[in-house]
Amino acid sequence: MQPLSVPARLAALSAPARRILQVASVLGPCFGVLDLARLMRCATAQLLPYLDEILAAGLLVNVEDRATFPDELVHAAVAETLCKPAAAALRAEAAALPRSGAGTGVGVGAGVGAGPAPVTGWESLTEQERRIAELVGRALTNQQIAHRIGRTRHTVNYHLRRTFRKLGISSRVELAALARAHR
Repeated sequence: MQPLSVPARLAALSAPARRILQVASVLGPCFGVLDLARLMRCATAQLLPYLDEILAAGLLVNVEDRATFPDELVHAAVAETLCKPAAAALRAEAAALPRSGAGTGVGVGAGVGAGPAPVTGWESLTEQERRIAELVGRALTNQQIAHRIGRTRHTVNYHLRRTFRKLGISSRVELAALARAHR
């Protein structure tokens, strides 16, 4: 008997499990469930029955203390089911959240003694990067931003590249959404 395709396995999931899996795809191919719960704005325990359903469907697996898509093709197939604006907004929200450290596997909260999580997201930006991000959020061009902060357009480009790298994003739209969320 032929195993079910990824779209067929997705279609077989309950609507809440499918939504959870779509949101999880934004976090990357390997993620902590605590990060997923934070992004979903719910308690980890609320996710457990749906995570069990997703695991049973073979769309996620446990690898050490992380939830992981079984391969990049599954991750990509799930990510493609999200409309682009929703995916961009979720990535911006995910970048704004403090990321958990070790000990965040399926059904497990933050580990005892895991130490402080590294500074990520908005907190990792310098004051200048935050200011530029805020101006991007107000739909200013790089030239307008450069004039406003008294720097060259090339300096603005440099700061934007660093900001994109720090936040794990790839577009001004994502940065604008993130900046508006922090306003």
